[in-house]
Amino acid sequence: MSEAGSRDEREEQGQQRWRRGDQILWTYTNPAHPGLYDQRPVTVIADDEKHLAVWLESGTRMLHHVLADGSGIRTADGPARFGAPRAQGLKRWQGPGIVAVFQPGADYSVWFFENRTGQTAEAASAPARRDSYYVNLEDPFTRFDRGILTADHVLDIVVDSDGTFQLKDEDELEFAREAGMFSDEKVARIRSAADSAIDDIRAWTFPFDSDYPDFQPDPAWSMPDLPAEATWDFKS
Repeated sequence: MSEAGSRDEREEQGQQRWRRGDQILWTYTNPAHPGLYDQRPVTVIADDEKHLAVWLESGTRMLHHVLADGSGIRTADGPARFGAPRAQGLKRWQGPGIVAVFQPGADYSVWFFENRTGQTAEAASAPARRDSYYVNLEDPFTRFDRGILTADHVLDIVVDSDGTFQLKDEDELEFAREAGMFSDEKVARIRSAADSAIDDIRAWTFPFDSDYPDFQPDPAWSMPDLPAEATWDFKS
């Protein structure tokens, strides 16, 4: 990770902050599967009191969960998708790069994807516009010296550029509950967080009203990589 900016400067700001172009680790942990990670090396776009925005480049190597035999998690049925034994996998991020925005204390992050549906050939040749939004319900992020930590809450919200939205993976949230990953109380809190996120979508508050749909990465940025000590059981 880049060491731009001294530790003293960051401590004076009240908390650790990174500079544009720093490379950090975006990491999900799962209490039901300790010792395994969903870890994505990313480049910092902005980091201030309002938000942290990062860039995940297409083709980036990342850690992810797989079943104990190396199969994809979604090949398991029902509650086994969350309760079956797992192992550590390695893969590359597929598709176009994305911008992800995290807000302090928020129970969700917002991911900005390219949306080329219905574009003309002329529009397709223009710079990508990331106006398809994915709201990922999760724990409020915390910082460590090399990046951020959070935990996924399974339920998500898909948002179109016109503000229409739909819940995603409600069935998987129920599977997670049945597997014992989430209690009934936890599921209720997750659904309440989804309701709060929907309020933000309807009000079109930050980061939905930001300039991130038009973000373009600096061509001088190198692709970040996993730590040298990272290990995995299966590669796909």
